[in-house]
Amino acid sequence: MPAPSAFLPYSPGCDSGTPHNGVRLVFQPQGLRPFIENWELVAARIIRRLQREARDNPSDETLKRFLDELLSYPDVPNRWRMLDLDGHPSAFLTINYRWKNSTLRLFSTLTTLGTALDVELQELRIESFFPADEATRTVLHRLTEESFASEPALAETL
Repeated sequence: MPAPSAFLPYSPGCDSGTPHNGVRLVFQPQGLRPFIENWELVAARIIRRLQREARDNPSDETLKRFLDELLSYPDVPNRWRMLDLDGHPSAFLTINYRWKNSTLRLFSTLTTLGTALDVELQELRIESFFPADEATRTVLHRLTEESFASEPALAETL
């Protein structure tokens, strides 16, 4: 299934920026942020996860700078600057993505390589998105079929 960043060509007015970073796209006012109907819920979850990672890795200055960058974006609530150790996020979060005249509901899984021996691999995060309802599944399958029809070589690689 295509990730939300795959919808960039279908999202007029969305500037993906460079380099491509899914989390950054969620926070950028010219990125995916205007298209995420439940942005505050999604963004708060991302901030909490990054805060916990920064707490568990106090020497990771890159992570701290990235967290500071996200917290500096316009309209990010000041209360998010405080680490919330009491709250336990639910196991499932649906991202409601506004697309054309409908809402696509997606959930994601985040994969990390916990026993990587290479520092580069240890920092790798792979996020996969899945449809959270039948209507979204139908739209995503149609988009996938259209992509394969317009680029047959792409279908041959799979």
